[in-house]
Amino acid sequence: MVRKVGTSRIVREIGRGGMGVVYEAFQEGLERPVAVKALDQKLVRSSEVVERFRREGRAYAQLRHEAIVAVHDLVEKDDQLYLVTDLVDGADLARVLAQGGALPADCVAVIGARLAEALDYVHWSGLLHRDVKPANVMISRLGEVKLMDFGIAKGAEDPSLTRVGMLVGSPSYMAPEVLAGDEGGPAADVWALGVTLYELVCGEKPFRGANADELFRLVRRGRFRRVRSLAPGCPARVAAAIERCLARAPERRWKSAGALARHLDAFAAKKLAKLHPRARLVALLANRGFATEEVALSRMDVATLNATRLADEKGTATVAEFPVRRRRRATALQAALALAAAAAAWLAPLALS
Repeated sequence: MVRKVGTSRIVREIGRGGMGVVYEAFQEGLERPVAVKALDQKLVRSSEVVERFRREGRAYAQLRHEAIVAVHDLVEKDDQLYLVTDLVDGADLARVLAQGGALPADCVAVIGARLAEALDYVHWSGLLHRDVKPANVMISRLGEVKLMDFGIAKGAEDPSLTRVGMLVGSPSYMAPEVLAGDEGGPAADVWALGVTLYELVCGEKPFRGANADELFRLVRRGRFRRVRSLAPGCPARVAAAIERCLARAPERRWKSAGALARHLDAFAAKKLAKLHPRARLVALLANRGFATEEVALSRMDVATLNATRLADEKGTATVAEFPVRRRRRATALQAALALAAAAAAWLAPLALS
């Protein structure tokens, strides 16, 4: 195992995938934890992949957005390529899905709004993500949503990915126009986000084929089961937003990722009431075993955490009607009655005199 990459000292291996190996590291000088991704040796042999990795790595390093995992350095050492990025303490959405199935619609709205906002920034910067999917989205233990792993280079050995030199991305999340040979634009990222949100709220992908050919055929036809047929409790406003992302014709999808972000933010603001959106995601991680109760209680009180746990266990669409809210109303009423009683007691001697 390599011991140092640039100014980053390798601590331990934390993952392997189609792109290569991911290490936890410590960046000296700035004294901060980072992630170091080593490009798979088989990919390094491809001059096309290496050049794309360099070019796009430099481009994405210019992006600075709170919902995007930042790229800090691109290092070439001993015929090996390394990408140094933020280290996110949390879990990716693929793991969160595997742990507890479909997510409540309010969580999906919060996640979707942050991802759409990030994509809007990416598109405004003249770039595309090209590989939006649950495995490429992290939820931190602070409730942050982080988009990572842009479609820079993908491994030919990973069966979930297309072959290098043909298409970049994951077939299940590719828009019809991309599968038809078009390079795709911002609307293709919106499509991929729609597939991701559908999977989060329904617990399964909208298009599933026994093989690649069948999958491509289903995507090109654009037919899928309606969100509410699989998730009856999902509010119509969220279901319609997701289905609009999946319109077969790009021009019929959301005109921009930013428009989708504003739509989902408005829904979340109404349904979460006084609970901060990040706190809702911290509760989700805690309820599924990816964060401790102590971490969750640093962001909310016990009653609120218990209410979210009950809502998550029952698979409710939102947690708009927290029992804690009713308790607060009752407490306010009790306080008003106590104040009235105190006033009456204070005025009673005056009345007698």
